[in-house]
Amino acid sequence: MTQPAHRTIKTGSGELTYQAQVEEFTVDDSNGQPGARIVCTAYLRTEDAIERDERPVLFAFNGGPGSSSVWLHLGIGPRRVADADSLTPRSTPPYTLVDNNETILDAADLVFIDPPGTGYSRVLSPEQETDFYCTDGDARAMIRLISAWCRKHRRENSPRFLLGESYGTTRAATMARMLPGGPFSIGSLGTTALSGVILLAAAFRNPVGDEAHAATLPTYAATAWYHDRLPERPGSLETHMQRARRFAQQDYLPALFAGTGLPQQRRSEIAQTLHQLTGIPAETLIRHQLRLEPPQFARLLLADDDRQIGGYDTRFTLPITGAGQDPVADDAAMGQYVGMFSGALVPYLRDELGAGYDTDYRPIDWARVNLRWDHGSGPGVPPASDTLVPDIAAALRRDSRFRVLFCQGYYDLVTTFGALEHAVTRTPLDEKRVQVQYYESGHMPYLGQLTREQMATDIRRFLARDADACDVEQQPGRPKENLS
Repeated sequence: MTQPAHRTIKTGSGELTYQAQVEEFTVDDSNGQPGARIVCTAYLRTEDAIERDERPVLFAFNGGPGSSSVWLHLGIGPRRVADADSLTPRSTPPYTLVDNNETILDAADLVFIDPPGTGYSRVLSPEQETDFYCTDGDARAMIRLISAWCRKHRRENSPRFLLGESYGTTRAATMARMLPGGPFSIGSLGTTALSGVILLAAAFRNPVGDEAHAATLPTYAATAWYHDRLPERPGSLETHMQRARRFAQQDYLPALFAGTGLPQQRRSEIAQTLHQLTGIPAETLIRHQLRLEPPQFARLLLADDDRQIGGYDTRFTLPITGAGQDPVADDAAMGQYVGMFSGALVPYLRDELGAGYDTDYRPIDWARVNLRWDHGSGPGVPPASDTLVPDIAAALRRDSRFRVLFCQGYYDLVTTFGALEHAVTRTPLDEKRVQVQYYESGHMPYLGQLTREQMATDIRRFLARDADACDVEQQPGRPKENLS
């Protein structure tokens, strides 16, 4: 634990002062024994006029599983990477941090959590790892961490929100399901009630088969529009998206379902419309049975320029020539911006916040955490294709004031907005308390000043809104983000 560091920052709502502190907590394993050391970084406003009980606390974590919170920490916290607005970010040091004028610290106190096995957080013994490297055990540890943090800071009476990104949305949904504390959750009545959850790049387990192809098509269409690869490019991205959505549901999915029974003429018509939507030649689509997996699309769209698009953000590109096979390190987006985030955080924690550790900071641990994760069918077995939206529905049912905000990027091929729409439309949800916002971004809407501002505004409104009057219309029409 470090001593609080006091800072001042200018935001869109004016100047504010805050304290930053790196803290450690020990949480128990399933046998009630100390099992993991969890490190988190808290940012708290310090003006005298702040009413602690009325001020929300937002607990944030990224995904993986196996990822630290470095991305959100330097994305929505009071400090950010200076090069985060570029499509060709600096990949080698030195890295520069600047004040994040779009931080949401003006609206809520922020606590960034590194789950066990990530960042500086560690499971205390190898024998205890199975207690924490699994869906429910991980969520249980986060609940215990949040309870301990609230006790220490006397914030039991403050509104509490979760913000999860990617697999962090699965974690948040699981926590929302477990928090009431019945016999099927953490085993005792919960004392950490939530006001709501904010879900970025929702990872609610994609649809499979033909439905997966239909759900992914709108992202292909958005990407082709962005890179100007359409035979006739509409002036509005939203117009193009609506056409892609309609075609995917009304024509494309039935055609895929027909399989080899689809008449040749109809096959040609479907392929031609797909060409108009995605820019991929009709003959290529017919050769692939009207189906393209995301890695295939990523290589085909800009192949004539020897460029491959990113999966995590399709605006990013790298040469096809020399491409490796690593799904992250060789991804045109993730492979370029991982270095600046992870490289900038450690000096910041040490030099500005005084957190000196004699161990490595783990931004993402694939081998020890991700590839050994138990999603419910055993360690290392990929998750089933079901959805965790019912967990959100259960939380909405249990608490009439619980609210949900989805923040989804059009250019995300890993967790597509089509998959989110597929999931939420198959489970009855209270539309007055569930809001979806779209951004011209990829997996991380805080990359790019315009979408960072838009998302911050949406989150501020969500945090401030009374639960009895929170039905806000979706806002699809956004100015285009210009990253250099």
